[in-house]
Amino acid sequence: MKASSAENKRSSIPASVQVRNAALHFAAFFIAILFWEVFLYDQIHRGLDGFTVWAVLFALAEAMLCTLITGWIGQRVVNRIGSIIVMALVWLFYAAQLVYYNVFGSMFSVSMVGVAGDAMTDFGWALKATLRDTAVAILISLIPLIIFAFVICALKTHLRYGLAVHGGALVLTAALWLCAAAALPLGGTSDNSAYNAYHSKYVDTDTASSKLGVLANSAIEAGSMLFGGGAEPAEETEILKPVVSDERDDSYPIDPRQFPNKISAINFTDLAAKADNKDIKALCDYLSSVQPTDRNDMTGLFRGYNLIYICAEAFSCYALDENVTPTLSMMAENGIVLNNFYNSFKNTTTNGEYAFLTGLWPDVSRDSDMGSASGTMAKSATHLLPQGLGNVFNRELGISSRGYHNYKGHYYMREKSLPNLGFTCKFMNAGMTFTTNWPASDYEMMQQSVPDYVNDTQQFCTYYMTFSGHGYYGSGNAMYDRNYSTVKKMLGDRAKQLTGIATGYLACNYELEKAMAYLLEELDKAGQLEKTVIVLIGDHYPYYLFDGDCNSLAGHKVDKNFEMYKSTCIIYNAGLKEPIYVDDYCCNVDILPTICNLFDLEYDSRLMAGRDIFSDTPHFAQIYNKNFVTEEVKYNSSTGKAIWSEGCTLTDEEKAEYLKTYIDMVKSRYSMSLKIESTDFFRFVWENSGLAD
Repeated sequence: MKASSAENKRSSIPASVQVRNAALHFAAFFIAILFWEVFLYDQIHRGLDGFTVWAVLFALAEAMLCTLITGWIGQRVVNRIGSIIVMALVWLFYAAQLVYYNVFGSMFSVSMVGVAGDAMTDFGWALKATLRDTAVAILISLIPLIIFAFVICALKTHLRYGLAVHGGALVLTAALWLCAAAALPLGGTSDNSAYNAYHSKYVDTDTASSKLGVLANSAIEAGSMLFGGGAEPAEETEILKPVVSDERDDSYPIDPRQFPNKISAINFTDLAAKADNKDIKALCDYLSSVQPTDRNDMTGLFRGYNLIYICAEAFSCYALDENVTPTLSMMAENGIVLNNFYNSFKNTTTNGEYAFLTGLWPDVSRDSDMGSASGTMAKSATHLLPQGLGNVFNRELGISSRGYHNYKGHYYMREKSLPNLGFTCKFMNAGMTFTTNWPASDYEMMQQSVPDYVNDTQQFCTYYMTFSGHGYYGSGNAMYDRNYSTVKKMLGDRAKQLTGIATGYLACNYELEKAMAYLLEELDKAGQLEKTVIVLIGDHYPYYLFDGDCNSLAGHKVDKNFEMYKSTCIIYNAGLKEPIYVDDYCCNVDILPTICNLFDLEYDSRLMAGRDIFSDTPHFAQIYNKNFVTEEVKYNSSTGKAIWSEGCTLTDEEKAEYLKTYIDMVKSRYSMSLKIESTDFFRFVWENSGLAD
């Protein structure tokens, strides 16, 4: 009887009033969602330049969906509470995105749900400081929710609406979404378009969110997770073809010594005929026409030397200070100095690691973390990677390379991925112990690991993934607490010019400084220093540095599209009496092929996305979002805008051709890398070329 009575009351409300109630909900949700989209965009991009109409159009569908969810309950108080709860949940989504961005430097991808638990466990200590720093923004974001709650409680009329109106809301939700999606081609279908951000499975979460809206992109990612990945644009397969500038001049012959052994026998034309998988065939067709890089004057410069290969947490040029980090500064200014090295990655340690260790691009798309493994490096643990750094050295020298990381081996599945790359490893609580947990000390890691190899009579290869440089760079960070007072004194007058977080960044990197000073001292004591090459780059940009912090370290306002990625790559050898300066543009994927050439190691350059920096091939620095920099141009793939160098003498026609060539190279090498990983391509090649053991 009660249910029947409630239904009678519902049906007694005139249809026009029910429609009005639904319209009020729709208007409120639309205004709130649009406010939060604009506010979050401004917080992240420091302005509304680039904010698109598509976020507005998709907000219409999102607001209608919220309207569909509300208005069911007949009781007046419960109805209002239900509406407020729905609005609060939408606010919570945006607030969580804001906090997540300030912790991790990017928007939260739905594909990360599977690893969210580990992330919160390990980064939870930084959450308190992040909430404090974003408190004002969070309070401002509450304004729509507070106004909505006040207004809806003040209204004296019933706000429910019946099944027919809800049915109409369902139809309108689908119609508004489909209309917004159908209108996307009106803005173009190029790589930098909202259309591509909606459809391509290769787009990253940050780019897609900026073009479509944060909530819309999360809905798309959720659909991709539930029903399968996005479309693969036809050009992603078609672009796997050689471009003119990726081939050497025919008048410059290939030196047969480049491949003195069985790897030179790889015939990709023959392999293409054996391929059943279309992606493997496309790779073979592409690689069959790519020329390997030549030997050059730098080939074998470090033949027979030891290698210590270091991926340093959040290391960048901003960590160099002659008073705080004199050892790192000295190393950066000597050896082989890459004047135009760019760190390609905004965040996610294993992306930088994977590029550094394989010479291939990781998958940085919004689908990259789908499944149980987070990121390309973890997923590659089950694939054959004969050109991974450790495997190349082990095959060449008949040794077992060593790997060390001062955190837990299960994190990012390093206990599986690093051995697959050829390293015998030690991790926190698995061969090493530390006085702090998050982050642990790089200095303590060196003290426990250097004795393992420093007195080796045989050539050795050692890899480190450091940890001390991890943010948040404030109180509660073990390295900050340990070094902040000391570093502030070391900085002298410069401390007055730096923000507290900037000083904290140097305090955390002071632990890396102590580690490197210890390493050089022990190598020198063992008589190994001049026969050892130390390579060190950051895994990604130090994303815990906010704009003001970064600007204070740089001494000027830093351009976020390009300059913030310009960094330092250390290739240091104490035996080099004079620095070797290189002005060519390069990035993370170029380091492994460069080292292979300097050590004269067996590798096939065609199977790497990077290029030996000393080779006679085009060089450029590529950023994760497909922005790139050459000596002639800075290209922003998100906007399609090119900033030409002042000295550029190309005609307009030549500029167009130049851009097309490099855009194609960027797309080709990225697509090649992803297909190599997704198809376990090396296994196919090695097993079908007689290279497998």
